[in-house]
Amino acid sequence: MAPTQTTRVDRREAILVAALHVFGRDGFSDGNLDDVARLAGVAKPTVYNHFGDKQSLFAATVARASAQANERVLGVVGSLDLHPLDLRHELERLGRALVGCVSSEDGAALMRLMFGERSRFPELLDGIRNGNRAATVDALAGRLAQLATAGYLTLGDAQRAARQFMSLVTDDALSDSGFGGRTLGADELEETVRAGVDTFLAAFGAAPEPRGGTARRPG
Repeated sequence: MAPTQTTRVDRREAILVAALHVFGRDGFSDGNLDDVARLAGVAKPTVYNHFGDKQSLFAATVARASAQANERVLGVVGSLDLHPLDLRHELERLGRALVGCVSSEDGAALMRLMFGERSRFPELLDGIRNGNRAATVDALAGRLAQLATAGYLTLGDAQRAARQFMSLVTDDALSDSGFGGRTLGADELEETVRAGVDTFLAAFGAAPEPRGGTARRPG
């Protein structure tokens, strides 16, 4: 890639990082593009050159942050051990990734925008949220179905089980954070994840040992 192209890409990324901070702090209406440009280390016209207007910058900012968060979650889903020595540990690891959206400043900023600006951008934000959720549910359902086949879980509907798992480990964390109003501490996150996994395993955990293995049951 040519140096000028690399510089342009770097500037775009810097603008998006700065915009998430500014919009997450001040909201769309009060978010100042002068602040975005200053934080990104670019001139204000550069922001317009890349994104055209404030609304397009907002859309690109939310899309980027959501895609990065979903990529992290899908990575953890994809890495779930299908023959775990400790199923509870694996599910708690996944739960921590799912609630990571409120355990960092960037994640909390994204949540504030997704919930706080929904009335202004319903199609944009609902589309991003629903698309990411659908991708996560599909991926998780596939892994849960494989765990059920191996004897670790008892499932009737893997898609429903995946949706319920996500709700169990994330709903309290989102509520407790004020939907991104504050960043939750590690202890708070651990408590809600463990409680969610406990409930999930009480409903879907299989009592017999998995076929062909000697893995210990979570308990």
